[in-house]
Amino acid sequence: MHVVARDGSRYPSVRRTEDEDAWYRTHPVTAAELSALMEEAGVTWTILVQPIQVYGSDNSYLADSCAAHPDRLRGVAVVDIGEPDASRAALHRAVREQGLAGVRLNLATGSESIDPRCHPLLEHADELGVPVLVRVTPEQLPQLPALIKRFPGVALVLDHCGFVDFRDGPDGSGAAPLFEVGAHDNLYVKVSTLNLHSVGADVDPAPLLKELARCFGRDRLVWGSDYPHTHDRGYAELVDYAREVARALPGDGAADYLGRTAAKLWCPPHESPAGR
Repeated sequence: MHVVARDGSRYPSVRRTEDEDAWYRTHPVTAAELSALMEEAGVTWTILVQPIQVYGSDNSYLADSCAAHPDRLRGVAVVDIGEPDASRAALHRAVREQGLAGVRLNLATGSESIDPRCHPLLEHADELGVPVLVRVTPEQLPQLPALIKRFPGVALVLDHCGFVDFRDGPDGSGAAPLFEVGAHDNLYVKVSTLNLHSVGADVDPAPLLKELARCFGRDRLVWGSDYPHTHDRGYAELVDYAREVARALPGDGAADYLGRTAAKLWCPPHESPAGR
């Protein structure tokens, strides 16, 4: 999920003109408010993802939030690919100096090709031992396997299922680019509330989740509430919704999807909340 500061002077938005109807204006949630919401929902740890549309690659509020709540929050930074030396330095600072647990790489920048300037950043992520949350479009998904194989030591987490269209179900043409990627040892898939909702208001998303688990592995799925970007209901209700859908997963699949896999990816072993 995402957090947004109330103090716009200390943590300015990258938006030059503010959209009064944007989620971060109508439903902002601070780190302190999130901690209370987690307590209410029975959530031990949360992985915060830098909201690109609010702060771009300025991870200051993200880092300060995680530092203020080290027992509850881990952070995934955003780093611009830009110039190789600059992106490597920015990732190094985010992980080694700001204490963040990973990076979100935005490759969905309007081109159908994956920008090769991301390679030095992925190389450094491998050196640092941190996972990379990859944001791509459906058109870019056919190129993802090559990236996965080029960096076998990097845990790559596909953001929001690659934004494919699930309205026709897992067997539909809209979902095909995702399922054609197939399982890989270093690939994980974030299945967010956005994806569960995308099957349609009157459709049970459980079969979709089961098919994703069958294709990619039940221990390779990571749930994301996407709150408060997704705010059709409260945080506790989103958690309950995810728990209900996850019951369809066999074995320990629900525990993996709801937290254990995220803990493995983003929490150091001595701090891992898995099983708690």
